[in-house]
Amino acid sequence: MGSAPAHPDEHEDVPLEARVPPTVLATPSDLRVGSDEPVTWWTPSWHAASQHIGYRWIYLLPAAGLLLLLVAAVFMPGLRTIVFVLEIKLLMAAGAIALTLAGYVVRRAVRARREPFCIHCGYNLTGLPDNYRCPECGRPYTWRLIAEYRRDPQWFVERFKAHRKLPPVGPPVEVRPARGPARRSRDGT
Repeated sequence: MGSAPAHPDEHEDVPLEARVPPTVLATPSDLRVGSDEPVTWWTPSWHAASQHIGYRWIYLLPAAGLLLLLVAAVFMPGLRTIVFVLEIKLLMAAGAIALTLAGYVVRRAVRARREPFCIHCGYNLTGLPDNYRCPECGRPYTWRLIAEYRRDPQWFVERFKAHRKLPPVGPPVEVRPARGPARRSRDGT
């Protein structure tokens, strides 16, 4: 028996029907949070995240070298021109690589956590019922919200922020049929 690819774009022989995104388990609207209430999100500690970096730490070497060059330029006036010309673009590229790596590591660390946890404070919810309140922070949770947050925490937080910007839902509008026969215009329309 063949196994499904880990990511649909890895193999071109995967039919188009198999390339659909996963079903949404929960949405940020499922969180019962006030519109002006601040919300915190759990992220793994540096120690937990560092366990998932693996060989990718090597991507941080250019950023570290550029920071050393920047520090050296403060003490050596001859390097300032070179640093000014090269450093800004290279430092931006190295910073982008470092931020991308940090996002990847956080996502991997959240996915690696197998026990149910509060998405706000990280408390272990093993043994507690579904659709309850976290004993640590007091915020409501559901297993579906936890699974959706575990899938991609950064995307979940961005969806939550976008959901907060939506206008409030108003009362439903009742649409009634027009009274009397429809009038025709002179031009036939």
